[in-house]
Amino acid sequence: MRYLPLLFFLLSLFLCSCEKAVINRGYVLEMADFTKISIGKDDACEVYQKFGSPTMRSCVKDEKDGYSWFYVSKRLEKNGFLDPKIVNQRTVVITFDRNDIVCSVKEIKRDTDVPVVSGKTKTKGKTKGVFGETFAGLGKYWKRYSKSDK
Repeated sequence: MRYLPLLFFLLSLFLCSCEKAVINRGYVLEMADFTKISIGKDDACEVYQKFGSPTMRSCVKDEKDGYSWFYVSKRLEKNGFLDPKIVNQRTVVITFDRNDIVCSVKEIKRDTDVPVVSGKTKTKGKTKGVFGETFAGLGKYWKRYSKSDK
C-alpha cells in the first residue's frame, strides 16, 4: 500500500513519455496563398512582402541569369524517445528572371527528386590513397630522430 504512490507516479511517467509530439518547421504552406503571385508582373520585393524571407535562396544563377527562392515546410511526428519521422514535406519554388520578375511558381512534392548536378569540382594538390594518408607524416619524424642519433 505504501508503494502505491510510487507505482502511480511511474505509470503516469511511462504513459506521458509515449505521447506523440507534432513538430512543424518552416513556412506553413498553402498553395492557395501562392496563387496570389502574378507571374510576369510581381517582382522579388513584392514576393518578400507577401511571404517573408524564403527558407533557401539559390546561390548560383541558371542559364538565363535567373535565380530561385525555396519555401520549405515540414511536419514531423515524434513518439517518445524515438527519432522524429517526416510525415509531410512540401517545397514551393519561385523562379525569377534576371530583372527580378517572377517566371514560375511550382510545388515540389516530397516524393519528387530534386535534380542534382553531376559534375565534380577538381581541387589542387596531390591525391593520396588510404596508405599514403596514413603514413604520410612518418617520414618527417623518421628524419628528425635519425639526425639526433648521429
